[in-house]
Amino acid sequence: MGPTALGTVVAGALALTLYATNGLVQDGDALPAAMALETTSASPTPSPTSSVPPSTSTKSTTSTTPEPSETSATPTTTESTETVETAEIADTTETAAAEPAESATPEPEPCSTDLEGTQPHVAQVGHHILTKFDVDAVGGRAERSNPSDHPLGLALDFMVSPDVGDALAEYVLEHREEFGVTYVIWQQRINSGSGWTLMEDRGSPTANHMDHVHVSFAAGVDVSVTC
Repeated sequence: MGPTALGTVVAGALALTLYATNGLVQDGDALPAAMALETTSASPTPSPTSSVPPSTSTKSTTSTTPEPSETSATPTTTESTETVETAEIADTTETAAAEPAESATPEPEPCSTDLEGTQPHVAQVGHHILTKFDVDAVGGRAERSNPSDHPLGLALDFMVSPDVGDALAEYVLEHREEFGVTYVIWQQRINSGSGWTLMEDRGSPTANHMDHVHVSFAAGVDVSVTC
C-alpha cells in the first residue's frame, strides 16, 4: 500500500472515531462512511515508477551488434607485410647468388706451345699475338735459301694488311724483351730495338716483307703469355 492510500485510510478511521465519540454518527450514516473507506482502501494508487516501461530494445541491440574490431585487422596487415618481406628476402638471396656468376671473369689460359712447327716459346708468343690482331695466315718452320731463323723454328711470318701490320709490328717491339724477340722486319725495314733501318730490295713484295711481318726469336727463352 502506497503512502497516499495509507493516509486516506488513517483519515477515514479518525473521522469515524470522532463521529462515534461525539454521538454524531447514526446507524444509517455509518454504513456509507464504512463503504467509502473500504472503496478507498481497495483501490490501489498507481505507483509513479510503473508508468515508465523498461527499455530493453536499446540494450538488446547494443549487446547483440558486434562492433568492428580494430585489432582483428592487425594480423592480416602483419601477414601481408611478412609475405612481402619474405619475397624481398628471397629476391635478394637469388640476386646475391646470381651476382658471382655474372661478375666472374674466366681466367686466361696459357697459350699453346704448338704452332707451325716452331719452338714452344715461339708458338706461345705466336698464339698470343693471334688473339690480339686480325691475321690472315701464319708461317713458321720452313727452309730458306738465305740465312734465316725459319729453319730453326725461331721465326714467324704474320700475313696482314698494311694497317694491321703497322700495329702488330709496334706491339711486338714494345714487348720485345718479354717475348724474347731479336728483330722485326716489315715493309723492307728491319728493327732490332733501336729503330727502323731500310733494307736492300730483294725483288718482290713478299721478299721485301710488304705483305707480312717477320718476327725472329732468341733460342731457349722462357716466356709468360696468356691467350
